[in-house]
Amino acid sequence: MLTLRQTPSIPVVSKVPTIILGMGTLFGSPEQSDVLSIAAMGSPDNVLHGIVIDNKVCHPKNNDSYLGTHAGMIGITRQTHYYVLLDQAGFLADDLQEFVYSLSYMYQRSTTAIFVVPPICYAHLATSQLGAIYED
Repeated sequence: MLTLRQTPSIPVVSKVPTIILGMGTLFGSPEQSDVLSIAAMGSPDNVLHGIVIDNKVCHPKNNDSYLGTHAGMIGITRQTHYYVLLDQAGFLADDLQEFVYSLSYMYQRSTTAIFVVPPICYAHLATSQLGAIYED
């Protein structure tokens, strides 16, 4: 049975077990051309969609990984860096990575996988709409 407990660093969000993910895409910055980005490492070909990078370039103690969810049609694919900030549901890392990969196919506006999970896209759409409403 799952139990919830309050930690000083991250509050309990709800009585239902919750997972909070942080994400960011990693590309080399223009002022640091000598530092390779995750997209530039390895072979010059695109990485296969569905690839998970959870060792070597990830923090050894944090629950984080890079996930390449989509196949690049033009140009390079973007790997997204996912951080698990809070996992009250107790997912195993492999199960959570598979869940995020499956979720990337659920975006209504695309027939293929997208590089971020759809709830992020829907949140961006909602904030854009709210911004347009309050701008008037």
